Amino acid sequence: MEALHQILDSILHGGQPGPFLVVGILVLAGFSGGWVAKLLRLPHVTGNILGGVVVGPACLGLIGTHEQMQDLQPLSTFAMSLVAVSIGGHLSYRRIHNSLRRIISISLLEVSFSVATVLAASRLFGMDWPTTLLLGGICVSTAPATTIALIREMRAKGPFVKTLISAVALNDILCILLFVMMRTFVGAYFESGETVGKIDDALILAAYHLLGSLGLGFAAGWLSKMLVSRPRFHDFTTILLAIMLLDGLAAYLQLSPLLVNLFFGVFLGNSSELAERQLTTLLPLEPILYVCFFTLAGVSLHLEAMMAVGFVALVYFFSRVLGKTIGAALGGLVGRCSPRIWQNMAFALYPQSGIAIGLVILLAGDAHIPDGIKQAVSAIILAGVTIAEIVGPFCTKAALVRSGEANRDRQRLVEFLAEEFIMVDLKAVDKWDAIRQLVAFLMRTHRVEHLSLEELYQSVATRENEMSTAMGRAIAIPHGHIAKGPSIQGVMGICREGIDFDAPDGVPVKLIMLIVTPHDKKDLHLKVLASLSAMVRDEAIRTRLMAAISPEDAMEVIESKEARDYNYFLE
Repeated sequence: MEALHQILDSILHGGQPGPFLVVGILVLAGFSGGWVAKLLRLPHVTGNILGGVVVGPACLGLIGTHEQMQDLQPLSTFAMSLVAVSIGGHLSYRRIHNSLRRIISISLLEVSFSVATVLAASRLFGMDWPTTLLLGGICVSTAPATTIALIREMRAKGPFVKTLISAVALNDILCILLFVMMRTFVGAYFESGETVGKIDDALILAAYHLLGSLGLGFAAGWLSKMLVSRPRFHDFTTILLAIMLLDGLAAYLQLSPLLVNLFFGVFLGNSSELAERQLTTLLPLEPILYVCFFTLAGVSLHLEAMMAVGFVALVYFFSRVLGKTIGAALGGLVGRCSPRIWQNMAFALYPQSGIAIGLVILLAGDAHIPDGIKQAVSAIILAGVTIAEIVGPFCTKAALVRSGEANRDRQRLVEFLAEEFIMVDLKAVDKWDAIRQLVAFLMRTHRVEHLSLEELYQSVATRENEMSTAMGRAIAIPHGHIAKGPSIQGVMGICREGIDFDAPDGVPVKLIMLIVTPHDKKDLHLKVLASLSAMVRDEAIRTRLMAAISPEDAMEVIESKEARDYNYFLE
């Protein structure tokens, strides 16, 4: 009985839950919060965070001690690294080649105005220059995990989502580089009293972070590509090990694990079809990792820090929001993107969590900066993050809904009608030249690696020689068949001058849709042809497509309500 009494006393008074029990509590709290959020029609991310608040120090206090948070840090880092790989994979040139202008303009102007408004507001409300510069460096960051989680929850897909993910990736790259430079300037000021002479050091450190992360990420990507091409190496194990090693090496080399893994994803997304498929290898892990990450964020929300620096935190939060709103809107206008993109983009960039917290932790280890400055910056950033993680998911969800791209990540009859598969400035001397250009464009954008350009061209040309694929009304749908392939693939070309295509009505063709079909998809091929024919025969749709001045303009026509009846969802 004495032994039993000691065991009970130890459990009730002395025991701390171990790491496995803590993870179990995190998962249960996260899923419970997500279930409640679904009932209330709130973002799942918000439910996960609130579940963490309930089990954390702010409420029940089941978990959340300093030791437990330290033990769970690797889990949080791995989840962020997985998100970074996924985001990097979306920076595939074949996906964003004709939307680079708006992506770059939105990213650069949004970053510039965020820094400018936070710096101006900080100085206006009496903060010293060192604190102001550090806040300006960190304010740029956006929460990639929140963005990806909400996009998947909302099943969103389209030009807005593509622009958002790419902008978040560039945003966080620039944030890390800016923070390194600002920290160097502030550290140099307190160490030697000068900052101008340390510009070279700041640039060298920023270059080390950029080039070091780029080199390490690309090297890991190349090695992973080589390994997964051999049957004896399991894809899941290889990618999992690669991310774990990159996290460890990044910490050892004093690089950002987020930046290193982002470049790892960029390599996989741009090297080959085989490598790109590895981006989906760890999908089974993502749901539970995301739940743990956001619930852990709820546990670690610094409500006391928010109360301690409440007014200053509000100044930081609203000045950051103002900068992102103005910058994203101006960037969208400069990038000549549609109103639905630039009017909603800023709302989707409000969340701020993982990377900002990571930079605060990195700042805490800088011996050259006084403790008072570090504590002030930490309190303001953590309080701002707390507000952003409560408000941000609602704004991002609203932006996805208002953009019209929520619930669009479903299989459609014509899957290849996407912005990256549209060429609006096709110029050709005759129909054979036009077909060859479109075949080359399809090879580039669809990453067709199992046959050569000449083989694909001959397949289309053989069919064209049998009978012209011009339908009249300035439309042609050349098509060919190949032995194998993942799906029906195609591209659209718009030629303003018109091309003689031996049309039955003699009208030069201005709208060309090239289709390539694997032999096992012949039944679907007929449905796709019928759908395309019906859509472009609609005079309003055809006229607007021929007048499109950019792939995004053409995509707006294809996504319009008039066209959805033709290119319908199969689910």
